Amino acid sequence: MITSLRPILQPRSIALAGVSSRPDSLSIKLLDNLLAAGFTGEIFPVNPRASTIRGLPCFPSLAAIGTPVDLAVLMVPRHLVLPTVDECLQANVKGVVVITAGFREGGEEGAALERELVSRLRACGVRMVGPNCMGVINTAPEIRLDATFSPTPALPGPVAFASHSGALGVAVLEAAAEAGLGFSQFVSVGNSADVNVNDVLEFWEHDERIRAVMLYLESLDEPRRFLQVATRLSARMPVIALKAGRSAEGQRAASSHTGALAAADTAVDALLKQAGVLRVATLSEMFDVALAAQGCPPPRGRRVAVVTNAGGPAIVATDALAQHGLELAALAEETRQQLRSLLPPEAAVGDPVDMLPSARPEDYRRALGLVLADEGVDAAVTITVTPPQGSALEVARAIAAPASASGKPVASVFMTAASFFPQAHRIAGMPPVYRYPEWGVRALAALVRHAQRRPRGAGEVPAVASATLAAAVARGHEGYLSQAEAFAVLEEIGVAVAPWRLVQDVESAAEAAAAVGFPVALKGEGAGVVHKSELGAVAVGLASAAEVRRAGEEMQRRLAASGVTVRGFLVQRMVAGGREVIVGVTRDAAVGPMLMVGMGGVAVEVWKDVAFRPAPVTTDEVAEMLAELRGAVLLEAFRGRPAADVAALADASARLAALAATVPQLVEGDVNPLLVLERGHGCVAVDVRLCLAR
Repeated sequence: MITSLRPILQPRSIALAGVSSRPDSLSIKLLDNLLAAGFTGEIFPVNPRASTIRGLPCFPSLAAIGTPVDLAVLMVPRHLVLPTVDECLQANVKGVVVITAGFREGGEEGAALERELVSRLRACGVRMVGPNCMGVINTAPEIRLDATFSPTPALPGPVAFASHSGALGVAVLEAAAEAGLGFSQFVSVGNSADVNVNDVLEFWEHDERIRAVMLYLESLDEPRRFLQVATRLSARMPVIALKAGRSAEGQRAASSHTGALAAADTAVDALLKQAGVLRVATLSEMFDVALAAQGCPPPRGRRVAVVTNAGGPAIVATDALAQHGLELAALAEETRQQLRSLLPPEAAVGDPVDMLPSARPEDYRRALGLVLADEGVDAAVTITVTPPQGSALEVARAIAAPASASGKPVASVFMTAASFFPQAHRIAGMPPVYRYPEWGVRALAALVRHAQRRPRGAGEVPAVASATLAAAVARGHEGYLSQAEAFAVLEEIGVAVAPWRLVQDVESAAEAAAAVGFPVALKGEGAGVVHKSELGAVAVGLASAAEVRRAGEEMQRRLAASGVTVRGFLVQRMVAGGREVIVGVTRDAAVGPMLMVGMGGVAVEVWKDVAFRPAPVTTDEVAEMLAELRGAVLLEAFRGRPAADVAALADASARLAALAATVPQLVEGDVNPLLVLERGHGCVAVDVRLCLAR
């Protein structure tokens, strides 16, 4: 992949097919951008109706160039794209960028043309970016490539950016220049007909100049490959993604809880989390995090000091720290004493350090240096409201020196005039600058999440197999397994099940109850019995054979009135204590098998307190999923109850996920509830549904 993309992202020569001399054309803008960037290779304009363009000799065709060409940028009308590609192939062009639009985004005719375009290029081993894109950028000094029609050039910097939207790419480049965000490379992938985001990420994986990656995604090309590539890349640097399309439209109806909770965006969100990608909700947040990644070293922890000249914004920052899972650092007594000797008696020298409105630039320099030297501080936020003594720019220069020398991340907030910011970006060593405290804190929190992520591979993916499930697949079973078969599957993969018996009639149920031990639950079995509690097909707490007989007879009458025939009963010993959780699997059309964990019982339908990941997962990844749940505290020790056996829960969840990953016919199902007993006593499945499809 690295070799195949070099002619596109590191070309030594470029042919511009279809470039026009009209001053209002996008093609002349692209040529002007190449010239303005100082492209270090050769440029060959191709236009049969011109002899020179912008002082460069113009060639009537690619064949007429007569010298090897690495990259051809096509800006010809759509009907000329295929003939021009044929020219490229005959001239041994090594890479192609197709700016021209009107392909699959324009309907079936365009889609057919796009397929033919890709077929011809791949037959010759030539890679293509596009069609329907705005081009590529590489600011490396030995390349200086700007093959886009963006009206604003990219500032050089350590951030790489790939976008499905060309128009948004233009807007981002303009906003980035204003914010001081610099790019190493930019790729507008357009329709991703050949080169997609995964290809670009693999290329960037080996570029030591890149410190962070920004992605604007409208879809996930090859999701499982994206998971692999993005996981490797995020181990080295922050990968920040804005994924469009969060709506719940497309949520498919399903009779299992897990399938019903897997909305359209859930699988994408789970995949991004598992890959270690920092997903952001807005363009503003993407910029904020990228600025922090560009200008900050990795944080060592989540303890943050706040240095300010205004109390109100410091309180806002403190609230934001708590909201994003960061901590207000506890300054050492020695640090506080040094601050007292520096600042007026009225100043606050705890954390936040409020130096009062009278704080001078020198006060910022010394105070920030002191708190950053404190071993109990992992990062800092400085807040400056327009100072009455000195200027905001003087304060910025004072902050830059200790921030750059400390080796710790600093987010610098200036609540001042807009004219300050373009000047601040030009200060050597200046940490990332934000307009509001919440923005700076949010960006720092993202860096902390990235720094503290657990590398994939920690923990174990268990090896599982089920003869019962294999037999059901072999006979072509479709739909839900019987309760007895489903319990057998769990036992075969190493998930404990509460003792049970399957019987045909009420009298046998009473005998089975005595055998498994009272109290028992009685569950009706039959076609159409899926959500038992809703149908009245379950009775619990039955303490004698008489109670079992009475409950069974009433259940038969009740279900018969609803048109459901009871074909048998499952008798199961009731397990005392334990916390109810749900563990489920479903299969996303694009991402594939998914694991869900959440707080169980009927509450899952009300609170939807669940977390998803692509399967298989390690036991440590299940622990991360549990940490995302609002109800996770219920698994801890509280009010005299011992902590639940979270390790056993993680193991059971990983086993079910492994089963879904190895048996593609298992399309959905859940264990609900799975009772998690106290630590050291494991967990027990009480109810399970498993659904197969061919």
